[in-house]
Amino acid sequence: MEKFIKSDLNIETIVFACFVARGTGDAVHKNRPSHGLAFHTSGEKEYNFSDGTKLLTKPNTVIYLPKGSDYVVNTKVQGDCFAINFDISPQTDFKPFVMPVKNTKMLEHFKTAEKIWTAKKPGYMFKCKAELYNILYLMQEEFLSAYTPTSKYEIIRPAVDYIHRYYPEKLLNVSELSRMCGITPEYFRRLFGSFFGVSPIKYINALKLARAEELLSSQMYSVTEAAQMSGYTDMSHFSREFKKHTGMSPTEVMKI
Repeated sequence: MEKFIKSDLNIETIVFACFVARGTGDAVHKNRPSHGLAFHTSGEKEYNFSDGTKLLTKPNTVIYLPKGSDYVVNTKVQGDCFAINFDISPQTDFKPFVMPVKNTKMLEHFKTAEKIWTAKKPGYMFKCKAELYNILYLMQEEFLSAYTPTSKYEIIRPAVDYIHRYYPEKLLNVSELSRMCGITPEYFRRLFGSFFGVSPIKYINALKLARAEELLSSQMYSVTEAAQMSGYTDMSHFSREFKKHTGMSPTEVMKI
């Protein structure tokens, strides 16, 4: 679980998002064609993987299903779930896992992704990606609070909260963030990387680009407006970073 949660995942594409009603869905899966996350709202199922791993899902749990995996699903109690299948780049091998969920917002993101995918209005792929990134963010947040030493995360919490509040407005740097936490920049980088899997600056840039992508896909803002609202002042730098992140130019995103 930790490797998946802390990885800097680049969502290449959404394969589909759906609602799986009780009594439906395949029991036997061979060479799964994509990665998947499923939020179980009810019921109880046992997933038996070919490597001997056994995972049990109950209400309010998320299961991660790796691309290429073989498994059999045994239903103990009929129930429903919402699922999102996706591809990432570069391809990485992760182990399957089940995660209990406390934050009710996560289910709403699964439901929204399913509605967006079903409607398939212009820009639906970007909106589905945004919902999946929101899910991954909440999974990371819950992991940090439930599976990591609280004392160490509390050290950097002031900076993390500050980043999420001010990343579109202020030019943030490690020296300033580390001072907020009362630690050296070197220790701040090490702690931040151990929790989030990326450097502070890369994390901030990912937040900016995700916001810009959402603003552009809404077709309500110009490229300049979206860049400025996401914390960019240099349009050339923004365009280069955006294309590197999404594979498309800002203008191309606006036309979808």
